Amino acid sequence: RRVTELMKQGQYQPLSVADMSLSLLAANTGALDDLPLEKVIAFDSALRSAAHAEHGDALKSINETGDYNEDIIARLTRFVETFKAQGTY
Repeated sequence: RRVTELMKQGQYQPLSVADMSLSLLAANTGALDDLPLEKVIAFDSALRSAAHAEHGDALKSINETGDYNEDIIARLTRFVETFKAQGTY
């Protein structure tokens, strides 16, 4: 159900490939598992906003080249873990 919430996008507001990959990475790493369903969208929005501020270069690279390599995955996984631990969503 949490992943279904992630897939909901605003009309005429599709997510970029990088944003969608970050959201799915958060789901795959278990970051959403203990969130109440009604908090998933707020968490995802805050996560993507913070990721653009801190790791915009990696997200831009994904969008421009389609490169989603092990280094980028590891970097974003650490970011998701740190973001979740801070609880600022």
